[in-house]
Amino acid sequence: MPDFLETNLKRLAEIQRKHTRLLAVLVVLITIFLGIGLKDLTINSDIRQEMPTELPIFKLNDKIADKFGGEDIVVIAVYLDETVDSKNAVRDIRDPRVIRSLMLLENSLRDEGSVTSLSSPASFFRGRKTITDGDITEMMHSPQAEAFFSRDYKMTLMYITADIGTGEEKIQDFNRLIGQQIESTPKPTGVKFGITGAPILRMTIFDLLKRDAAFTLVVAAVFILLLLFVMQRSYSQGLLVFIPLSLGLIWTMGTLGWLGISLSIATVGLSSMIMGLGVEYGVFVVSRYKEERAKKVSQLESMQTTVHGIGTAVIGSGLTTIVGFGVLSFTSLPMIQHFGQTLALGIAYCLLAALFANPVLILLEEDYEYWNTQRKLGKLAARRDEHIMRGR
Repeated sequence: MPDFLETNLKRLAEIQRKHTRLLAVLVVLITIFLGIGLKDLTINSDIRQEMPTELPIFKLNDKIADKFGGEDIVVIAVYLDETVDSKNAVRDIRDPRVIRSLMLLENSLRDEGSVTSLSSPASFFRGRKTITDGDITEMMHSPQAEAFFSRDYKMTLMYITADIGTGEEKIQDFNRLIGQQIESTPKPTGVKFGITGAPILRMTIFDLLKRDAAFTLVVAAVFILLLLFVMQRSYSQGLLVFIPLSLGLIWTMGTLGWLGISLSIATVGLSSMIMGLGVEYGVFVVSRYKEERAKKVSQLESMQTTVHGIGTAVIGSGLTTIVGFGVLSFTSLPMIQHFGQTLALGIAYCLLAALFANPVLILLEEDYEYWNTQRKLGKLAARRDEHIMRGR
């Protein structure tokens, strides 16, 4: 096996030297193809799909939901805005003006098809046209009424039971619907309306995850690139490590998009981890090639030594890392399974990028430097000849 690997790695280096431009075009085409999958990459906001639903406790929960209903509950909180300095401002949430506002909101929400039930202090006055302070006092004698008010009477709640369904878009649409109904409902001075509940919290968490994932990816990329510039002591050498690393990340996320595998709460932030774990392979390849070229060894021999010497090491290192994360596929939690599988795929792509794309980019960069040097020398020679001719 070692002899087989050694022979094929040396052959790979020969192919990379002989067909550098063709392989560069192939890398670009592969990146474009896999990159198209990025447009289909989604984030699964249903945390339930990341749970082991085949366990008896989850099956029992499903039966209960089927028998007694499994709708989502959204809560509208109506609370005092104590920053408002006005004589007409509400100072007690039991104010009849608040109840009338809740009645209007409740009536408008009942017309929505996704809403299955509503309960609030306004439910005690359904069908009534007028509400007085005496009616409020009578309502407060009911034990059920106390459940809607805070102890200091600065907040009251409206509970909405709705069949929202799964998916981030459906939750966003429902949240937007509730917001529009609240906006169009007349409200007394000194009162604010807010929306909360499990679906809204879930959507907010995933919004934060997406934003933080993008932010951490950018920060990780910037710091890794700066460190590469410092360690390699060259902008071009730093980019020779960073570009294949970026290709590995694009290939990973594009593959998930092509396969229809959604990012989850466990995998949405893995991009920065993949970059941090996969950067070492490119560093090894570039550093070893620089060492060989510094010995005045030919380009082909340097690449053979690099791909063979570093290739066997990074393949062993990469495979152990891939297996380590891949073993997480045998856990009972789908969340952990997806975490391990995505990381294993990302490391595999970073390893492939280091072995196949990195040498090609190194050779292209070196060929360009040679061409650029010859071009500058040609210009200098032409100027010298022109100067000599003028001197005659």
